[in-house]
Amino acid sequence: MQLRYTAIPADRLAAMRAAGMDEHGNKWQLRSAEGWEPLRCCLERAEQDEDIALICYTPWTEPSPWLEAGPIFVHHNECAGYQTPDQYPPLFAHNKAILNPFDHTGARAYDHITFLAPADDHEEAAHKILNEPEVAHIHARSQEAGCFHFLITKHA
Repeated sequence: MQLRYTAIPADRLAAMRAAGMDEHGNKWQLRSAEGWEPLRCCLERAEQDEDIALICYTPWTEPSPWLEAGPIFVHHNECAGYQTPDQYPPLFAHNKAILNPFDHTGARAYDHITFLAPADDHEEAAHKILNEPEVAHIHARSQEAGCFHFLITKHA
């Protein structure tokens, strides 16, 4: 089984940039990066003084009680996005993460929620969870801040 690691979809970001606000009504505002910020548009770390924005984001596109919207950093202007969706994003491979799985109805698959330490094999954990027949996809999130990192799905 192959996995796909998906950053925020470029079309959603383009719509937010065009509207001048995120999907929750917060102004799309230019910030100068300090150089530590993890960018969810390309799954890279921001360079110091790079143009970024702090927005509110949820991976859900339909109403859901599992919405979990929160703050994330993205490039202020369009970027190339995440270029290797078949590889676990290196920036997030050794952090404290939560792999938050959902079933085929969109409900959280509580039995398979996994907390990862920096030394854990994050990719192996994702494979194990997505091998469970009831699990449809995973939201990788920060264990410390709870914010969304990326989506993990099975790929044929």
